[in-house]
Amino acid sequence: MVGNGVKCLLVTILVFFSLWNGSKLLFYWETTPMTSVDYNATACEVGVPEGRLWTHKECAGIPTQYNLFRGMGWEASYKLRADKDGFLIPHTMIGVSLEVFMIFAILIGRVSLYHRSKVMLPIAFLFALHILPVASGIPDSLSGAPLNEVLAGLILLACCVGWYGMCKEFRENGNEPPVNQPSGQLLTSVWIAIGILINIAPIGEWAMILSSSNTSHAFPDVPSPESGKDFYARLNVPWIGRIAGAFCAFTTFMYAFDNYAILRGESWRSPFNKDGPALFQLVINPYPQTEQMFRQRPERWLEATGECFVVCIGLSWFITSIFNPGIYKENILRSIVGYNNLCVGFDSAPARYVAMPLLACQAVLASRYTYLDTVRLKATRAELTGKQFWFGYIINSFFAVWMMCFPMLLVITAEFDSWTSTKIHLYLFMGTLFVMWLMIAGNVYEAEADDIDLGCKIWFGLFSAHTLLLPVVGIIDVLAFHPELPADQIYTIRYERPHPPVPWPVTAYLDYGWFMLLLLTVIFL
Repeated sequence: MVGNGVKCLLVTILVFFSLWNGSKLLFYWETTPMTSVDYNATACEVGVPEGRLWTHKECAGIPTQYNLFRGMGWEASYKLRADKDGFLIPHTMIGVSLEVFMIFAILIGRVSLYHRSKVMLPIAFLFALHILPVASGIPDSLSGAPLNEVLAGLILLACCVGWYGMCKEFRENGNEPPVNQPSGQLLTSVWIAIGILINIAPIGEWAMILSSSNTSHAFPDVPSPESGKDFYARLNVPWIGRIAGAFCAFTTFMYAFDNYAILRGESWRSPFNKDGPALFQLVINPYPQTEQMFRQRPERWLEATGECFVVCIGLSWFITSIFNPGIYKENILRSIVGYNNLCVGFDSAPARYVAMPLLACQAVLASRYTYLDTVRLKATRAELTGKQFWFGYIINSFFAVWMMCFPMLLVITAEFDSWTSTKIHLYLFMGTLFVMWLMIAGNVYEAEADDIDLGCKIWFGLFSAHTLLLPVVGIIDVLAFHPELPADQIYTIRYERPHPPVPWPVTAYLDYGWFMLLLLTVIFL
């Protein structure tokens, strides 16, 4: 058994590494460093009209400790050659995710390790495969040995052994082992091995930081000569890498609450339920056979509604990143609030043609949830007060009607050429915030006080705060968006740099935070 002191030390190290790598993501995401392909010597050596040199910004490329370089001016000894969007962003996010998985493994132990492996092993496998096309970089280029290839190969081998261990436990139990059953030694050893392998890179990086001077450069003030020429740069689909990183972050977020649901003894609430996603469960068994007893949880249909929306967002952003990537840099929503919100991915063709049927499907699933929840409401009417019953009944009906109207977001779109439709689009979205809050508030209001634990209270309080604050900051940004221009002249500021009155990280946090809290409804409601 690992002592508590050792556990605390390991968790502290992993938390530090995850925060260290996570801090790089902020700078990778928001900056555009030059590569050897687009390096502009004139701009870097002569300067800009204001006289400010770009030497320590875009011109320098990407040093190994990019977060320290951008945040504190720390000049690292070596430059990275891999593509920022295609490799560094998704690779760093996958690495952070694996660190988080290991932290939970140490804290929880071997219990439910089989079920957690269904998430960890595929992500670790992708992590290793993602390295191979750019394996010739650091440390291979410094050592002259295929260290990256060996590391990736060992991770791939460990994943294969892990899948064998899962199959072994499945056969021994005759089915998937119970959630609360500790895993065997083989699967435990695989987790330990992968945990060690994925931390070799950050350990090596810090060894370089502590042993080298911070004033020497491999390629002073210019990008690496090999940058902009790697496999991912040649693909020239930068937003696919960003979407992959965002999807990995989302998976990690839901994984944390998967563990929370399991520890509460309510594994059916888990986003990674052993029976599969809610959409899959409903497809294979949507309705009972004749004379068959069939128990349904209305929340399963609500969960499927959320999954349908996630699929819609993922597909839309993927399609837009291939066919219309320019929209991510030039759209009126970004001009108003300073960042790309979720709507940007499906506001333009051809993604809109895929999103519309999915949002219609979402409306059907939401309507089915409200029907079943209303049936349950009527069945338990004797246990509810008149206010509880009628509040739930009215909100359920209103929620169903609103969700059927929600696809209008793809009809009344946000465009530079129509300020009126843009405002309607934004206010329709803001209205959706309050409708979703009312639906959840109705369920909380119906529940017995003893059924609402501390976790539910904290979640609902945070969700309520985000629901209130997001429209406030959104309206401030909308009202401050060039009030001096007539509506038919809004298009003239298409290429201006966004400067919203509310700092965009604040609005982005409230926006994306609201959606993440909404997806946790199935955990806490």
